[in-house]
Order: sequence, then C-alpha cells, then structure tokens
Amino acid sequence: MVDKQIVISLTLIMAFFATFSVSKQPIVASESIATFNYISNYNKSNNYGISKSISKTDYEDLVYKQSLEYKLSKVERNAVKQAQLDNLEKGIRTFLGNNINKVGLVYYDINSNKFIEINQDKQFVAASTIKVPINMLMYDMIQEQKIDINEKLVFKEGDYEEGAGILQGTDLSKPIAIKTLSDYSIIYSDNIAINMILRRVGNENKYDYIEKIVAHPTVHSGNNTTPKDSFKILEKLYLNLDNNKYYSDMIETMKKTEYHDRIDKYIPKGIVAHKIGDYGECVNDIAIVSKDNPYILVIFTKNLTEANETIAQVSKIVYDAQE
Repeated sequence: MVDKQIVISLTLIMAFFATFSVSKQPIVASESIATFNYISNYNKSNNYGISKSISKTDYEDLVYKQSLEYKLSKVERNAVKQAQLDNLEKGIRTFLGNNINKVGLVYYDINSNKFIEINQDKQFVAASTIKVPINMLMYDMIQEQKIDINEKLVFKEGDYEEGAGILQGTDLSKPIAIKTLSDYSIIYSDNIAINMILRRVGNENKYDYIEKIVAHPTVHSGNNTTPKDSFKILEKLYLNLDNNKYYSDMIETMKKTEYHDRIDKYIPKGIVAHKIGDYGECVNDIAIVSKDNPYILVIFTKNLTEANETIAQVSKIVYDAQE
C-alpha cells in the first residue's frame, strides 16, 4: 500500500510539472529544483504532504501555495542580503571619505553574486598584480601541452630587474625550473622570475590572454589595469571552468606570500590567496578570500597616504561584514 501511494504521489508530481500552466504562473526553470526541495522539506513537517491521497486539483493548489512561499522567502533573503551589502558599501565609503577618488575597489560575494564597485573602471598601474595572469597563462599553456611543467629556463641579461625578489645577486648561470620561477614570482614577487616566464609565454600572448578574460581590448603597452578587469582575472582563477589542474596549486601558493601588510593584515592569513603590487605612488592588493562564504576583493590605490593601512582596514571591514 505504501509503495502504491508513493507511485501515485510521484505521478501527481510529474503531472503537475507537465500541466501546471493554465491558471497559475509556471515555476521558473532555474528555480524548479530549489522550489521542489523546499516543498519536499515542507511536506515532511505538516499535514498536507503527499503521503495522503488528495485530488490532483488540491495537490496543484498545495504546490502552488508552497512555491509562492518559497519565492517569497527567497525575496526576503535577497532583501536582507542587499541591505547588508548596502550597509557594507556605506561603511567603506565613509571610511575612505575624501580619499575615495584615490581608490578603486571591487568586492564580489561569490555565493550571492553581489558586488560592491568603487571606481571599478578607473585605470591604475597594475604593478606586480600583473604576475597573476602571466602565471595563469603559463599554466594554461602547460595544460595545453605547449609548455612542459618540468621545463627549465636559462637566464638572459634582458631578464634582469631590480626591486622585489630573491634572485638578484644569486648565481643565475644554471637553468631554473619553470615551476620554481612561478613560485618565486608569487611568493617573493620576484621580478627576474616573472621576466623569464614572460619571455617564455610571449609578451603579446599576455595581452591577448587578458583581453580574452576581460572581453574587451586593452592597450598593448605599459602596465595598466582596472579593478574590474583584475576581478575578472581572479574570478577565472577561482571558478576554474576549464578544470586546469594547476590553478588550485597556484591559489595555495598565493596564500604563502611573504607580504602580509594589506588585505590579510587583520584577518586570518591562511584563507587569503593574494598578490600585492607596488609602483611609485601606486599600492595594490588583489585577493580570493576562502571564508565559509568566499569572496574576491580587489583594491588599487594611487597617491594615497598610508595606502597599506587603508587597504588593510577596508579588508577588515569587509571580512567582519561577511557572514
């Protein structure tokens, strides 16, 4: 008898989704699974469930009522989330005050797909944040078997660059594994290491690769970017829709950086995969923060006094507001 009731119930459900379109609006396809789960859970704890024999009309009315309840609850949750987002943006803007035009920011809540954007299309010097897409290009070429992960590169005079890194002043006569160069370029922000990688992947390929990600042309000179473009690069790295097996390792390497004076200064370092960048008056940091509710945070600055501390404080504001 129980089995028969189950069969009848399932038949009614199938009939409902096939015919429920005359007097009531159909359930949107993208919401149907979530709606059905809501209805199923609801029926476990009330007196209306499909365990009782009811008419098809009564059942359709019941499901329609419960689908409306689900949609209303979803609207309510979205309203709460939007209110939280509005409060967070207000807090960030209040904190930045008169310095707001010196900052470009994108915050993206991965689960809710909600944004906060401040000067998101403004041009900033990328500085060493450009090392992220260069490494991604290299790992894509490895995935496509255009480069061997075990390949070693020979240093050339044109690769030398002062500034960040640990290769300056070392013996560069021996070939260096491309994976080692990648790690150095991220952990130590090594300029020589990234120059050697860039020579291998091709400078023009770098621009073409970035343009494919951001879906618009970029200037093939200099080293400028926007907060929105940098966000799109981190989004590709995080989502990894092409299933590049090296992306997850790259994210873990970004958590091992030696630099902890910005986005991860006041929040747990172990959950922050980020890359800083400095060039003159430009101080930047871009990050994937793997909290229970993960998010992406991109902050660029120019001519901002105490930029490191400002980035760190904004990051703390975001972290504290994130559920």
